[in-house]
Amino acid sequence: MSENSPKERADPSALEEVGAAIKREGRQVADDAKAAAQRMARDQRDALADYVAALADAANRGAEDLKDAGYPRTASTVARSAAEVGGFAERLQAREPGALWEDVEDFARDHPALVFGAGFAVAFGVTRFLKSSAADDDGDIDPVAGGPLPAGGE
Repeated sequence: MSENSPKERADPSALEEVGAAIKREGRQVADDAKAAAQRMARDQRDALADYVAALADAANRGAEDLKDAGYPRTASTVARSAAEVGGFAERLQAREPGALWEDVEDFARDHPALVFGAGFAVAFGVTRFLKSSAADDDGDIDPVAGGPLPAGGE
């Protein structure tokens, strides 16, 4: 080998430094991505908690309206439901997204039939929605009546 060959010029400590720098950069990119995902998950959790709290507030207003209209038993039932929903919103806000996901996994493990049934219902609903959207795009659905167009056009 000549004196100018790359192997002779490369200092092992310089290669180790470059390798260490690449590892540090890789860790930093991974940490940044993890932090961004956690922020996004918290933002989604907060948005869901706000929505659920708004539902509870609306139910409370509805309970007051029912009470004022002379339906105290129904108002009481709606108010209890609103309190439960409000409590759920508070618990949701207090938990970290990772802990919430663990709760979902535990629930799925404890109630597999319910989760399977819910998944089936969601899939069925999505399929129906997609079929109706496809039929509507083809112009086969009467936009006023919601059913098929009569033979011969509109």
